[in-house]
Amino acid sequence: MTEVCSAGLALGGGGARGWAHIGVFRALAEKNISITHVAGTNIVAFVGAFY
Repeated sequence: MTEVCSAGLALGGGGARGWAHIGVFRALAEKNISITHVAGTNIVAFVGAFY
């Protein structure tokens, strides 16, 4: 049986770094870690909204 974890995620904003957070979401998904809450500013808020 695979254990599924969930967590909230707070990410920092700022231009290109904000788009790099997409990789964070992918890496967590590969580890079966479900993100239930996302907090961020600027572009990270946009990326999190589409997650």
